[in-house]
Amino acid sequence: MMSRLKNTYILHGCCDRAEFEDRSIPSGSNFHWIPWLQKMLLVDGYNVQTPEMPTPHKPSYQTWKSIFSTFPIDGQTQLVGHSCGGGFLLKYLGEHQIKLDKLVLVAPWLDPGKQLGDFLKCDLKEDLSKRINEIHIMYSEDEPVDSVKETVDIIMDTYPSAKLHRFNTHGHFCLANMGTQEFPELYEILR
Repeated sequence: MMSRLKNTYILHGCCDRAEFEDRSIPSGSNFHWIPWLQKMLLVDGYNVQTPEMPTPHKPSYQTWKSIFSTFPIDGQTQLVGHSCGGGFLLKYLGEHQIKLDKLVLVAPWLDPGKQLGDFLKCDLKEDLSKRINEIHIMYSEDEPVDSVKETVDIIMDTYPSAKLHRFNTHGHFCLANMGTQEFPELYEILR
C-alpha cells in the first residue's frame, strides 16, 4: 500500500497593477523561487500545490479564502506564504482550528497601514502556535518593503517559539533581490 503524500501549499504574495497586467512577467504562483521549490519537493514525493489567487493587485479576502479552503489541510500539511500570502495564511489560520506540521512565512506582511483595506485585518491568535509543530519566519536585513520588519516583530512577539531565519542580501525574497530562483534554505526547512 502506497503511503499518503504530504501536502505542501505555497501561496504567492500581492503585486501592483502594473506587474499584474505585464504579460511578460509570470503569474505569482509561477514566479521567483516558487516553481523551483515546487519541483524540488515534487521530486521528493510531496504533493505540492501553488494556488493562483485572483487579482493579487487588489485582493479580496473572501475570494482568496473560498479558493484556499478547497485544499485539504491536516496535521501533516506544510504551508508557505510569501509577503501578503503569509499575512493571508495567518488570518486564515486564526479563523480555523487547523493543525499543521509547518508554517513558513517568507518576508511576511500584515499590512499594518491598511493599504489593502480589510484584506489582512486580523488579530493574531496566540493559540496558533499550539496547533503548529514548527513556525519559521524568513527575513532579510535589506528588506525594501515598508512594514515587513514591523510585521516580523509582531509575529515574533506573538509566537516567541517561532524560528527566525535572518538573511543579509535577500531583500523581499524576489528574483530581482535574490538573483536566483533557487532557495535552498527554504527547501531544507520543508524536506
